[in-house]
Amino acid sequence: MSVTIANGRYRAAVSETGAELKSLVDLATGQEYMWSGDPAWWNGVAPVLFPVIGGLKDGGFSWEGRQYKMGSHGFARGSQFSVASSTADAVELELASSAKTREVYPFDFRLRVGFTLERNGLAVRYQVTNTGRSRMFFSLGSHPAFRIPFAGGSLENYYLLFECEEELERWFFKDGLVVADKTAPVMDSSRVLTISRRLFDDGILIFKSPRSLAFTIANSMNPRAIRIATEGVPYLGVWSKPGGAPFLCIEPWHGLPDSTAATGSLAEKEGIIPLDASAVFTTGYGVELI
Repeated sequence: MSVTIANGRYRAAVSETGAELKSLVDLATGQEYMWSGDPAWWNGVAPVLFPVIGGLKDGGFSWEGRQYKMGSHGFARGSQFSVASSTADAVELELASSAKTREVYPFDFRLRVGFTLERNGLAVRYQVTNTGRSRMFFSLGSHPAFRIPFAGGSLENYYLLFECEEELERWFFKDGLVVADKTAPVMDSSRVLTISRRLFDDGILIFKSPRSLAFTIANSMNPRAIRIATEGVPYLGVWSKPGGAPFLCIEPWHGLPDSTAATGSLAEKEGIIPLDASAVFTTGYGVELI
């Protein structure tokens, strides 16, 4: 099932499976901004990545002498959330730990994902609460896919504008893992990443420690744009299917896939977030439609 919210200017739909944003429509123009999830390219739209991002080396991790197996991007994206609260223009969904989750992830938690329509778009908020008695470790990522083109033209008319000048190298991703010690220059004191049909031939672009807080999908034909505003993220993924897929994913991450050099210990995983008992971690992003 899905929940629909609206504020007179925009309408959004969120699936209770995975707390996944499925649609964001400008009611004045009828323009849909989210990818359709067409499996011919990719069947996702905006999955929530929790409690891991990407793959785990050898398909699992160790914790207190025990091995646990978990699939890529964790289990939240395929889990059934409950509606914690709902108004005409906002909804919050919740996933709590259970006997089933503890089979693959040995921590007690509550994950809430909130969506609020605003004057210029949509605010997405995450809240992770450690409901257990000891420290937990997790990663949390967003994976929204935006429809391209959304303002006319073709793929080659679009680019990603970083808020700040960046000197970023990309890290490579293969078989679900970050390739250790392999990088390539992408941005050299620049703000623009040009979208092309060949940009993703080597997979997702993974950036560590971007200076920018906001990332704007813009085009060369008119001023219409989609601005993804964060509170600052340690990692950013930029991805689409090679060959000119009609979407672009801007992925704010608090965590990383395992490296090919990973030890397999969850506590030693690069980018992992430790959260003490009863503590709360919050983050989020906004989608501003310009």
